[in-house]
Amino acid sequence: MPVRYEIDGDAGLVRVELWAAITAAELVAYYATLDADIAARGLPVLADGRTVTAVPPFAQLSAIATARPPVPDHLRPLRVAIIVSSAWAFGIARQFGAMVERAGLVVVPFYDPIEAEQSLLIPATVGPQQTLW
Repeated sequence: MPVRYEIDGDAGLVRVELWAAITAAELVAYYATLDADIAARGLPVLADGRTVTAVPPFAQLSAIATARPPVPDHLRPLRVAIIVSSAWAFGIARQFGAMVERAGLVVVPFYDPIEAEQSLLIPATVGPQQTLW
């Protein structure tokens, strides 16, 4: 499976690496594994997708996004920063982010890995101004 993750306890986040062509089944398996990992619950996610060559079609991504269970209120917003290397991947990450927003995830694509990681180190607050980053 071209997806793996590790929990970085020192940084307080989940580091994910994605590569090659990723299928819908592989994404679903990754999400199921991550969701079942108690140590990862509530931690922001830093996903490095710079070497991804293909993703599932939009209809499959939409089905995956709408099937995701909601993030519990006390863990919202669950922030995800995705590092990409191309405009098409940036756009797909933004689309996926829009689809999972109702489930309590905030997905933001970045070209710069340092900027992506730093964005997750800033405490998230949600209030009248909806400040997330």
